[in-house]
Amino acid sequence: MDRKLNISVSIEGIQLPLTVNSPEEEKIYRDAASSIQGRIQSLRAMYPNLKNDKYYYVMAMLNTAVESIRSSQRSDMTPYFDMLNELEAEIDKVNKK
Repeated sequence: MDRKLNISVSIEGIQLPLTVNSPEEEKIYRDAASSIQGRIQSLRAMYPNLKNDKYYYVMAMLNTAVESIRSSQRSDMTPYFDMLNELEAEIDKVNKK
């Protein structure tokens, strides 16, 4: 029996009602909201004179998207790097004989 959880997270004072599938998923959403809030605060400190809040929100979204893409690219390359390292080790063994 799947039991959905109704939660609410807050970013910039905006309450976002959500339905999640598990306590683990709830933690992910809460951590994500906290991360976004922290990112917006950091951007405000770095760029205190932007025209309005919309710029901070868009910059935070862009930074988050870039981080996500970089992370997925690193993840995708790991098996290839592992395979290359194994091949290099095999070649080294053959060359030492």
